[in-house]
Amino acid sequence: MSRTPTLRPRVTHSAPETRPPRVARPLRAELRRGVGPPAGAAVLATLLFTMYTKADSWQTGWTDTTDMLRAAGALLGAPPAAAAACWQGGRERRRGTEELLATVARSRLRQTLLAAAPTIVWPVVGYLLTAALCLLATWPYAGDGHPFVSLIAADATAIGSFAALGFVAGRVVPWRLAPPVVALAVYLIQPFIGVQDAPASWLSPGKEHIFSWDRPVWWFGPASMVWTAGLAAAALLAYATRRRARALALAPLAAAATAAVLIVQTGDGLWRPDPASAVLVCDDGTPRVCATRAHSHLLPGASAALAGLAAKLRGVPNAPTRIVESLDDRRVRRTDAPLSGWNSYFRRGRMVEPEMFAANAAFGATAPSCPGVSDMERYNDISEAVAEWLAPMPRPKRVPAGWNEPGYTRNLKRLKTMPDDERTRWLGDYFAAVRTCRLERVTAP
Repeated sequence: MSRTPTLRPRVTHSAPETRPPRVARPLRAELRRGVGPPAGAAVLATLLFTMYTKADSWQTGWTDTTDMLRAAGALLGAPPAAAAACWQGGRERRRGTEELLATVARSRLRQTLLAAAPTIVWPVVGYLLTAALCLLATWPYAGDGHPFVSLIAADATAIGSFAALGFVAGRVVPWRLAPPVVALAVYLIQPFIGVQDAPASWLSPGKEHIFSWDRPVWWFGPASMVWTAGLAAAALLAYATRRRARALALAPLAAAATAAVLIVQTGDGLWRPDPASAVLVCDDGTPRVCATRAHSHLLPGASAALAGLAAKLRGVPNAPTRIVESLDDRRVRRTDAPLSGWNSYFRRGRMVEPEMFAANAAFGATAPSCPGVSDMERYNDISEAVAEWLAPMPRPKRVPAGWNEPGYTRNLKRLKTMPDDERTRWLGDYFAAVRTCRLERVTAP
């Protein structure tokens, strides 16, 4: 019997499948090379060092932190970003590849955006990282309120916009010294605009605000973004589009002009009092010590620093009934002793200059704003003596040679030696005259 052969399938070994090599995306490749990453690192290092050295002046509240970030970003972040972008803009001219790029199928606008992206993105990332770290450092000491994120976003947009303008300048100006000139121009123009006593000063991203109990109008941040980004977009479109399509640059330019007009017409009204932050919070002492809600977390330290002054005022007729944080309005009563700049006496939520704080409070209690005062020198000698008795001003231990004794010394010595009842009666008459602005009734002790 013969066997039937078993048929087995023939195995063929085929070559392994080969996948096409992975091509990196152009934007990712551009972001990894060139001066973009070093520029972002330089902006980050510069801003972090500056904020660290100035931490005592901003690490007390959200408004102070935002103001310092805005000033540092505009003055120290934008110039190096613009200079790096200007250098990046002249890259093809230095390499001699301009004619080669003209033959690429990719449009000129896309080529321009890809080349400019590193020096726009990385400095913005450096600023945002600085802002995030500073806000985290402020959070334990800020008290009520919240950071103004829209203004921080507007400042980041301004840094990117200056970088875009610097890139266009590098493409247009064939000069190796163009980057430092661009950086110097950005550094000088912003403060020049910001210090002007005019509504146009708010066009500068580095314009600072003072009062911690105010808040920006909701559209200030977006309008600032449109103002700076519109100029940058118009410059990029005017450079990178064809001659027939350059009219497209008019659209972002018109948007920037509209935002600028809105900002200038509003002026100082861009910041408005926040009723929740401006309301006064007081302790239970006599006289009462009151701070705005924005600084209410500093009230225990302020009350402790003013304990000696309050003890001397207690029981004096017509003496101030409150020592209040001075507001930019008319809510301060005649019976109040105004005191401004509370946060300047604190570092990270703790009082660091209690004697100076109390001395300025005593000055606010004895120096009312009364128009048309005659014989002001005599009144100043008396009021300074009262303020010095209430809370002595810190003075150097060593008196310099040739220093003359101030005129209020005799009145101060008299106040210190007066019997308690007589001094209380005299102080009552003094504060009554001060409250009614009848300073001619003030007599020497």
